[in-house]
Amino acid sequence: MLRSEITLVHRTKLSNIIFLKYDEIHAKIKQDLKESRRVFIALNAWSSSQKVAYLRVLIYWMNATFQYREHFIKFISLEVKHTDHHLMQELFKILNTYDIKNKLFDVITDNASNNDTLKKKLERALNRRDISWDRAQNSISCMTHIINLVTQEFIRAIESKTLNDNFAVSLNDD
Repeated sequence: MLRSEITLVHRTKLSNIIFLKYDEIHAKIKQDLKESRRVFIALNAWSSSQKVAYLRVLIYWMNATFQYREHFIKFISLEVKHTDHHLMQELFKILNTYDIKNKLFDVITDNASNNDTLKKKLERALNRRDISWDRAQNSISCMTHIINLVTQEFIRAIESKTLNDNFAVSLNDD
């Protein structure tokens, strides 16, 4: 306000600019996906310490000229828990929005049980639409999530061994 040479953009105009850019980017992604053969989708759902559920979705593919593409397509706060049913609703919105049901190759998730049932439901839903998709062949767990779980178990084992050794030493000192 003190510098009259700077023009402030009204929030409505700024919102319009952002939404136009969003539409432009997504139109390019949709066009690129039309020429792709297979698509990978990574879902990551979690709940915050305040019990708010979130969902992050990334999409990966090779375009017509075999260039690797990836795009962060969704980050939302879920109104409800991230059950298999709610994740399925969000996944189908994405598959329909980008018209990629026939191109879905792989769904990458962590190893939570709700993701297993999500993949079962997805398989049934796609097969009902005459789209062949096999959850056993077309889904993998996120490797970083698995490494994290293994590392936590390893640390717990070391801590437990250290506590047991210290306890045994203190008993022998008596």
